[in-house]
Amino acid sequence: MKETFFHYADLENKECVKAKPYVVSADIRILLQPWADEKGFVLPNSDFFGQIRTGFSSYMKTIFPGFELVGEAELTNGLTNMVKTNGVFPISLDRVYYRTEPSLDIARMVDNQGNDRGLSRRADSPALLSQFRELRKLGLIKIALVDDVIFTGDLLKRVSGLLERMGIEVPLIYAGIGISEGVNKLSSDGKKVLCVKQYSEVIDEICERDFYPGVPLSGRLVNATDNIGAPYILPFGNPEKWASIPFEFQTEFSRYCINQTIRLFCAIEETSEKVITCSDIERRVIGLPMDDTRIVDFLKGLL
Repeated sequence: MKETFFHYADLENKECVKAKPYVVSADIRILLQPWADEKGFVLPNSDFFGQIRTGFSSYMKTIFPGFELVGEAELTNGLTNMVKTNGVFPISLDRVYYRTEPSLDIARMVDNQGNDRGLSRRADSPALLSQFRELRKLGLIKIALVDDVIFTGDLLKRVSGLLERMGIEVPLIYAGIGISEGVNKLSSDGKKVLCVKQYSEVIDEICERDFYPGVPLSGRLVNATDNIGAPYILPFGNPEKWASIPFEFQTEFSRYCINQTIRLFCAIEETSEKVITCSDIERRVIGLPMDDTRIVDFLKGLL
């Protein structure tokens, strides 16, 4: 693996505990479909996505024996049914499994060296303060927040606190996947928390897209204005700190993910009968040229 764009030192070491699950929430197909429709590409059939996910799961189990991949349909249908059942007006922070209009578009921001820079708006979204002001203008007095994952619960606690200071009650929170640490924190704050799937403890919980550079929403946001992200693999991001990949597996793991992404984009090119260029990519990868370079050729150059 070439050492390109980033060099990380003094990384956090996280123990790989075999008894705990390592959870990945599947989302690349559901995220790629709107992009393909807009750009005139055709996605491979469901069998293809099943095959690459089976391969990914088998590989991940060599690092994390308790690996689990949670499917898109389970999370989408589960959230939809929960929201319908409870009847409180939903506002979503999630762009994948349950979208609402209006919504709150909030992302984790990092700088060019991968250092945490707190929360930011998502690309093509208004400033965070403007988003909250727009909700207040609607005259809402009670809402439910919807998100894909509750891990520490800190983000949803902060968002619900801001809304309540604006006079909007937040008695209910829905999530696709909930980790007990975050769920308990929100419950102790007086919230009713409902999750499609809940885990008492995990090694980590990661969105599938974060391992596929070039897929919409992949990685942590580096530049909201230009929609540039840093995926959770080398040489773009920090797989140990961001995704609990043991240090000794980082290079091999990152190479595997790049090969998976090459396979994905090659399959889309084959079904579409046209090349995918770097300029076609919705969320740019840091260091990606914005020209007619074939995305597959760029990725192959990293191996």
